[in-house]
Amino acid sequence: MIYNIPPRSVVDMSLEVMAELSELENIIGVKDATSDLSRVEKQKEKCRNGFLQFSGEDITAYEFMLNGGNGCISVTANVLPKLCSEFQNLCLEGNFDEALKIHKKLEPIHNALFIETSPAPVKYVLSRMGLIEDELRLPLVNIRQETKDMLDKVISDLDMI
Repeated sequence: MIYNIPPRSVVDMSLEVMAELSELENIIGVKDATSDLSRVEKQKEKCRNGFLQFSGEDITAYEFMLNGGNGCISVTANVLPKLCSEFQNLCLEGNFDEALKIHKKLEPIHNALFIETSPAPVKYVLSRMGLIEDELRLPLVNIRQETKDMLDKVISDLDMI
């Protein structure tokens, strides 16, 4: 799987390079974290038939799927796996009206989990759910108190704790 994440790699893989790589037998698809929803159709046209496209960003997953994507490699699914799975299944079934309702419900947590560098916010939420300890190893550091307060409100509103 190719991971196209320009915000971290500082390089946005061109459609031509992606199309060439898609021809390799051991590359089955792309995790696309470009936020460019127009790429889904362009990549589908350029890449080999059956080349899978996954959104790398929860916040764009609905539109990505609506434009023909195959799924989302989700951060939010670490804390709300059943709801994220239900969302993906509805999209794959073509039930975008119901999927949109779930997407709207998930938007606050999608946004809140990226207020600070991932995975620190996810680990904090998992600790609040009683699943892990709120401990990080360097170079990661604990999130700020105001971020904790915001996450606490979001997870309370979603009845996660």
